[in-house]
Amino acid sequence: MFWERISDTIYMFTSERYALVNSVAIQTEEGLVVVDAPPFPDEAKQILRFLSQRVGTRYRALVTTHHHIDHIYGLYVFPQDLPVIGHELCRKTLLEIGETALEEARRSDPAFDEVTLRIPDITFAADGLLFTAGQTTLRFMELPGHTADNIGVYLESEQLLLAGDAVMAIPIIARGDWQQAIASLEKIMQLKPETIVQGHGEVILRGEVDEVLTRYIRYIECVVKKAEEAVKAGKERKDLAKISLEACGLERVPLGLASHRLHAANLYSVYDQLKAAQA
Repeated sequence: MFWERISDTIYMFTSERYALVNSVAIQTEEGLVVVDAPPFPDEAKQILRFLSQRVGTRYRALVTTHHHIDHIYGLYVFPQDLPVIGHELCRKTLLEIGETALEEARRSDPAFDEVTLRIPDITFAADGLLFTAGQTTLRFMELPGHTADNIGVYLESEQLLLAGDAVMAIPIIARGDWQQAIASLEKIMQLKPETIVQGHGEVILRGEVDEVLTRYIRYIECVVKKAEEAVKAGKERKDLAKISLEACGLERVPLGLASHRLHAANLYSVYDQLKAAQA
């Protein structure tokens, strides 16, 4: 587990075990607000110990940016009486399939045996949500695309956006909606944050935001174009594996060995959608 201090009141923790997924702790006058937590109990407990030793044991709320296991499972280590904030679709999804997915995870890795689901009890939808903790105001907003329930958390005073997986070192649109993903990136550009904490990968600092987000939009557009060309040319799904990440303007370094697998999944997903539309 890596950690860094983004500002006087904000800490970011990055998993060494799961695709550089990020968790963030925000100090407020009313206690800590924790946004997301890594899936493996040992890393989630490292965050808890760090905060207890460096910051304190007073908490205000938990936040989940969406329902995927790498953002929600680790929240169970924090005090059970805390409210959990998330999108209403996140709550609906976890109530429908959360326990089944957790049972499958336990069968694949006994490390998950002690995990219990934290389901959002403060939810919002299209109108967003303003949440105040002392002098700190958090603005919650919809940022769908990666998933339908993905949200962003904007800290007004810091002009800092916690983007969930709407912003990732490699945008992931497999099983998502690529058009919504682009729209969310454009929405973030209009917001003009000075700093962005990605769901996975390094912090995007002031001066880099527009350049990086534009690169991510171009990447998604390239994936769609390559899939469209493959469908028109009558190529098979497996042929898409030959299209490199670099051919769409990104590098493999950010997410290591998983990079090409994630890129290929994006291509396959768009290809499958286009083929289904033809049927």
